[in-house]
Amino acid sequence: MKYKTRASKIATAGILVAFGIILPLVTAHGFLVAGTVFLPMHLPVLVCGLLCGPLYGLSVGAILPLINCMLTSMPSVYPMLPIMTAELSVYGLIGGLLLHKTPLKDKKYGVYVALVLAMVAGRIAYGIVFSALLLFNPNLKALSVWGAIVTGIPGIIIQLVFIPLIIYVVGGFIKSKKDRAIQSARETIKNDGITCVIIKGGKIIKKSNERGVKPVISYLENGELKDAIVVDKIIGKAAAMILSLAEVEYIYAITISKSAKEFLKNQKIAFDYENETEMIINRKGDGRCPMEETVLDIDDAKLGYEKILEKVKELAK
Repeated sequence: MKYKTRASKIATAGILVAFGIILPLVTAHGFLVAGTVFLPMHLPVLVCGLLCGPLYGLSVGAILPLINCMLTSMPSVYPMLPIMTAELSVYGLIGGLLLHKTPLKDKKYGVYVALVLAMVAGRIAYGIVFSALLLFNPNLKALSVWGAIVTGIPGIIIQLVFIPLIIYVVGGFIKSKKDRAIQSARETIKNDGITCVIIKGGKIIKKSNERGVKPVISYLENGELKDAIVVDKIIGKAAAMILSLAEVEYIYAITISKSAKEFLKNQKIAFDYENETEMIINRKGDGRCPMEETVLDIDDAKLGYEKILEKVKELAK
């Protein structure tokens, strides 16, 4: 449902900023409807937070009112610019936090809950800034929180109807692209002698035919694993530890060891697999894989990685 790569987030945020400039112009000049009714800047900010996360939602929410103020004088410099900046920034921030950093991200109706709570939080921010400005200027000419809600009912309805639809449509496209890439990686591993495949942005970016943990160590050191999907022929506990340090998005294993499976569950890392084995066997076939043996009783990924590197050097002698 959400974008993962930094490039896709930046591109999406940029597109939504453009929409946040165009929509107010269309509603004001094309339909002759005030922004307080359709709330055209609210929609792209909320979508950005829910799709791209809190940082991007906050950034788009903070910059849109300023850009529109400079280009069209809507909102006015005072008092609406500070009020709307606070409101929209909170929309993007809270929506992103709720859908990216809480259990709502895994809930069927998480988008709706995150959206409604973000809208409430944004209105609270509106009220706080409005009240603060009112202290200095009792004759403040701006809609109160209740007045803004009543006037903006059409816009609120539009948000509640169309934002979840946008998120689910985009999410379905992302998932479909991701599933196709994973299927392609699985076929590559099974048919072409490849052991490890890295996917980003729905595309295969790296392949390796090296055995053991060498590919994932190399990809980790090159910074290529963050937010990546990793499809691997065999995932033992050692590989699982390395991938957890790399902050991968998702792991798909053709075969996974029991200890790796338990480690990934405890780390709350999303993964799936085709076959489970009690342990990864060494290349001679007479015992446990030395890498898995090295970290079998270690639960700290950083310590485990240090031990893995030591074992790699030892075996290379």
